[in-house]
Amino acid sequence: MLAAFVPVEVFGKKWALVAQEASSEVLASVSKLGKLLSWGALAAITLTGLIGAFFAQSLTRPLWRVVSVMREIAKGNYSVKIPGTERGDEIGVIADSLESIRERLERGRKETRENTFRGVAFEATSAAVMMADADMVITSVNPALCAILEQHRAEFEKLYPDFDPQGTVGSEMDFYHPEPVREHIRDLLRDPENLPYVANISIGEARFSLRISMVRDEDGAQMGYVVEWEDVTREFLNTAILAAIDNSQVKAEFTREGLFLGANQKFADMMGEDLEKLEGKHGTEIFRFSEKMAAERGAVFDRLVRGESISGLFELPLGNGSSAIVEGSFSPVVDANGNLLRILMLGNDVTEARLAIEAAEARRETMRLAQAEVVESLGQGLGLLAEGDLTARIENAFSPEYEKLRADFNTTGERLLEAMRAVVDNADLIRGEASEIANAADDLSARTERQAATLEETASALDQLTSSVSSAADGAGIANELVQAARENAEASGEVVREAVEAMSAIEKSSLKISSITDVIDDIAFQTNLLALNAGVEAARAGDAGRGFAVVASEVRALAQRSSDAAREINELISQSGAQVTRGVKLVGQTGSALAAIVQNVTEINQKVSEIAVSSREQSSGLVEINEAVNQLDQVTQQNAAMFEETTAASHALTREAENLNETTSRFKIGTLPGRSGLHESADPRTQTGNAPPHAALPDDPPAQIRGSHGNLAVEVADGIEEDWDDF
Repeated sequence: MLAAFVPVEVFGKKWALVAQEASSEVLASVSKLGKLLSWGALAAITLTGLIGAFFAQSLTRPLWRVVSVMREIAKGNYSVKIPGTERGDEIGVIADSLESIRERLERGRKETRENTFRGVAFEATSAAVMMADADMVITSVNPALCAILEQHRAEFEKLYPDFDPQGTVGSEMDFYHPEPVREHIRDLLRDPENLPYVANISIGEARFSLRISMVRDEDGAQMGYVVEWEDVTREFLNTAILAAIDNSQVKAEFTREGLFLGANQKFADMMGEDLEKLEGKHGTEIFRFSEKMAAERGAVFDRLVRGESISGLFELPLGNGSSAIVEGSFSPVVDANGNLLRILMLGNDVTEARLAIEAAEARRETMRLAQAEVVESLGQGLGLLAEGDLTARIENAFSPEYEKLRADFNTTGERLLEAMRAVVDNADLIRGEASEIANAADDLSARTERQAATLEETASALDQLTSSVSSAADGAGIANELVQAARENAEASGEVVREAVEAMSAIEKSSLKISSITDVIDDIAFQTNLLALNAGVEAARAGDAGRGFAVVASEVRALAQRSSDAAREINELISQSGAQVTRGVKLVGQTGSALAAIVQNVTEINQKVSEIAVSSREQSSGLVEINEAVNQLDQVTQQNAAMFEETTAASHALTREAENLNETTSRFKIGTLPGRSGLHESADPRTQTGNAPPHAALPDDPPAQIRGSHGNLAVEVADGIEEDWDDF
């Protein structure tokens, strides 16, 4: 039985409302409801399972297809089609995202291929290319540019001594400009409106053409610059050479058919008319070629078409009726295959030179005729002189330029005639004086022989003294060389010690740098240890999925700990090494000081020995000079003795030659002598009356007095010479 009550207040009085019902009645409805709920729950669970299975199938199948496609993409197959992109649910969103990833990966692979191709092309291209970032710092250069910079390295080093063709990466791309010009160039390049920018620069004798372009990314933002270098040194020189040729020579061009194309200003100036009038004319209408040359070798333009070059003198008829002469050549201009492109004429205007040559030829012919006349007249006059006629003269006047020659010939004849007359007059005087000279020469020869013997003994004594002093000087020189070598060795040892000090200092600096490196390694180990701890914590949070990562983290920690221990040990070793190096530097410095003192002492000894050697050499040189002077004096005395012997013989022969001279002069025709009647046609004494000498008939000739005075003079000279020798 089930009962329940509720308090109720009615009209101010409290009542209790009680209700009772049997338990079976109450539980019957509950049992019925429980059965209904059980069947409903079972139906709901079954329906939910069926719906869940359906939805699971609809979700897992597309996801598995997406997973399969993701695996294909991971293998590098970017051409696979992504399923489910048409769906509007979460799977469709995943498929769309995967499609975007696939497209980016495919585009990235294409860009990678393109970049690889560009990189290979950048390295292999023959064009010299330099790449720089937005700050104009060089990031890469290709081998072609390195080759150009290496080729002109000497020119760059003249302006930049530290220039290195292989070390341009990392430097600024406008390093070759002065500072003011560099700022101006940078301002130009920062403005995209000025790009691409072409600049021509000169480095010493080299010339380069630079084309600077801007590199942009996909969004159009500036990434950097590309600079194309072109070595135009040869083109610059060729252009300058062509300009020089064009300014200094006559040039004309013709077609393959020989028609006039054009010419330079010097050709126009030579022609004296407008070049447009010559256009379309054939070369044979402009130039006048030799008919003989054409008959022997063929027409000029036919030979040029066959590839021959023709050089020589060419005539150009001018509009005023005159002609110009060009010395030069016609040359065919062909392409790489040997095909004729055009015909080029280069030459010099030699018109004035040819006119000058022709005028000179005319003058030369006139001069040749005058010379022939002069030679003929001179030949006749010289022939008469050769026959002994000293009175021969040239009476016919020459041309003005040779008139002086005629006057000189006649003057020479007059002087020769006067000289021959003087010879005839003095021949007898020479014969008388020769006898007196012979006597004086005999006496002087004997005295000279005695003096030569005395000088020979003096020279022998000086030779021995010179030899002794020379040996002493040689010994002093050898000692000086030994001391010099010792000083040089000491200086070299000092240099070695100084280099050793520098090397030890460098080792000490390197040890400090290595110590700083080990500090960095220790710091890296500490940071690695912290990262490993963090990784271990994160792996612990990940649970089972992070166990492998935790193992790796522990290994990394162990490795970091070992790195830290190794760095500490290295620091200890470096500290010990630094102490040893410091001690070595101190010892080497002390060695250098000791060697410096040795060098100073050896230098002082070297100076003293050098002074002794110089003094000995000076004494040796002085004695050598004295010895040479005495030897020379001895030789001169010997030569004088021989000379006096020869003089004695010559004086005896002089008398005989004087007589022969009289006979020889009788062969010359010298006209009438002053004070004589008739011509001097025979001066032989045998043709005179009696045995008187030939000049005895001269009224003013006092032979006895002239001979006596000359004889006394010879004796006085001989006495003076003897006194001089005795004084010596």
